Amino acid sequence: MVVAVSMTHEQIRNTKFEMCTVMVIRCPTCNFTGKLTHRSRLTAEQYPVCPRCHTLIPLPDLKGTPVDPLLKAELDRQRQQRVHWETRSSWLDLAAFWRTSSNILFHPSATFADLNYSSGARSSLVFAIVYGSLGQLLGRYWFTLLGIHYGVFEGDALTNTLRFAVVALFVPVSVLIFVFFTASLVHIFLWLLFAAKRNFSATVQVVAYGSGAASLLNVIPILGSFLVPIWALVVWCIGLARAHQTSRAKTGLALLLPFIFTGLLVLALIAVIATQGVMELLRTIHVDI
Repeated sequence: MVVAVSMTHEQIRNTKFEMCTVMVIRCPTCNFTGKLTHRSRLTAEQYPVCPRCHTLIPLPDLKGTPVDPLLKAELDRQRQQRVHWETRSSWLDLAAFWRTSSNILFHPSATFADLNYSSGARSSLVFAIVYGSLGQLLGRYWFTLLGIHYGVFEGDALTNTLRFAVVALFVPVSVLIFVFFTASLVHIFLWLLFAAKRNFSATVQVVAYGSGAASLLNVIPILGSFLVPIWALVVWCIGLARAHQTSRAKTGLALLLPFIFTGLLVLALIAVIATQGVMELLRTIHVDI
């Protein structure tokens, strides 16, 4: 039997959805397709919700039936609580930063599925500039201490402090340039792979949030600086797949292609230089002969 969507939570909990045949359901937002069988049991916590974009999926014969407001409110609450930074009290809301960062680092799939991509990239850019910069400065701080300890940086304490302060002034600008440059490259390759289902701002949001959250790993002395790019790539791959509603294989390829093309360009440059060197050597030998 099929139960109306407008039933109460208690009624849904006590009702078993039994179907003699397989029922195919499709998400109206991202076209995700799933199946419900006679073994399916739907409760208030397991209501038909798209696992890809977290949209309520209406059952085929219940289209037009009003959705229970309590269920919709609960779903909206769960979606909003994953990205606390979107509802922060200020730019220095450390609680919102910590909760958002932990969700992105350890639950990137659910977090980026719940992100509001229609709100624009402003909040994500603030997140990256403020906390991404702090993370980068912390990573540089560990390497500065290491350099001072082993005599790499010469000079007194005041000179090293001033040098670090000058670098710190340019870090926010470099973070902003990095986010836009990376997002631009990735979005171009997503477009070439026919995987860009949302606009450029969605890609910026994923790159900015992923970068800012991954920078938190710089609290680990030295080792954190090596973990940051690896963890960021993983978060970007999962987040872009959710944001653009595509496969992780395509997003992973879009992330790797810039490095592949850069490597090919470097190899081509080396080959040109080597060829010129060989030609010059041959000319020298010919003249000597």
